[in-house]
Amino acid sequence: MTLDELRNLNSLVVEVMNSKRAMIAYEKKQELRVGMNVKVNHPKLMGKQLRVEKVNRTKASLKVLSGGFGSYTVPLSMIEIVK
Repeated sequence: MTLDELRNLNSLVVEVMNSKRAMIAYEKKQELRVGMNVKVNHPKLMGKQLRVEKVNRTKASLKVLSGGFGSYTVPLSMIEIVK
């Protein structure tokens, strides 16, 4: 493949990845509600229960329920809903 073809292919792959990521964030945002209990896929917050305080466009404000104090602003992609 030529260099131009590779650049074109790369731009198409990046576009698909970005649209897929945006779709996943949109779906997760539709599921999240203020007051829901969630957990976060991050070592700093592993095993902690958090409550959704506010849902923004790309991130959500979470408050720690057990095992600590404070609040965090976390990307929607890192949030897992506890059922």
